[in-house]
Amino acid sequence: MAEWLSNLSGKLRNFGKSVTYSKSLTEELAEVLDPSDARVAIRPLGDDWLCPFTGKRVLAPAWNGSSLTLMKCKAITDHLTSQPELQKLGGRAQLKTFEELVQIAVNWRLSNSPNFKLAAPDGEWVCPYCLQKSSILLKNWDGSATDLDFFIPQAWKHLKDCAQYQQDPVSGAKSVQEIEASGGDRAKVSNLVENDPRFRICDAEGSWLCPYSARPVARINLKREPWGHELQQKIVDYVMSPDCPGKYSQYNVERTAGELKAVAAKKMATM
Repeated sequence: MAEWLSNLSGKLRNFGKSVTYSKSLTEELAEVLDPSDARVAIRPLGDDWLCPFTGKRVLAPAWNGSSLTLMKCKAITDHLTSQPELQKLGGRAQLKTFEELVQIAVNWRLSNSPNFKLAAPDGEWVCPYCLQKSSILLKNWDGSATDLDFFIPQAWKHLKDCAQYQQDPVSGAKSVQEIEASGGDRAKVSNLVENDPRFRICDAEGSWLCPYSARPVARINLKREPWGHELQQKIVDYVMSPDCPGKYSQYNVERTAGELKAVAAKKMATM
């Protein structure tokens, strides 16, 4: 009897060694979806989730947007476990690149998000990142929307050169309220005044030289006031006023810095 019990005990021990725990598909994918990876928590339209494996948009209004709670959302886990490719690869599945996912998300926004579809009164698109009015026509003269097949490629050309978009393409877009409060033209002029050296030219007495008219503006003096936000806003206020012809060129400066400096130097010589 003792020998029989000993043999049975040995068989049970060996059986225990041969049994291995098999992870579920959800557990395997959870290990791949690292919460610190920016790719795993992208919401194209705010009530959804962009699957980093498939690039598909999943409606997930119950999800709070945190990468830490991703796998607690039934809509998300239902999507993951229903994908044949993920069922096949499990934890070996590869995520799309961040650039691919951003392009998918932004295309959704350009087509559907209100803050990506705001136009200035003349129908030209206002970028939700830099708040500048572009030359891209979003609305026709009769108020109807332009064809998305035309608009979206043009918008992408702008975004690829937009510094604010490059800094934060996923979360950097401003809200409708912020865009409307800023005004597309004013944001464009503010950016020019802050960064374009042609807006920092003055005559001998310090009177600021308007780069649109090439005329000195005596009430704005660059030698008496330090260059900073307050002075820059004075220049913006002038440019946006009826006294400045900048609006006729859509606030694009047509004169070079060399030409403006030559005008300033000529005025100095005649004094």
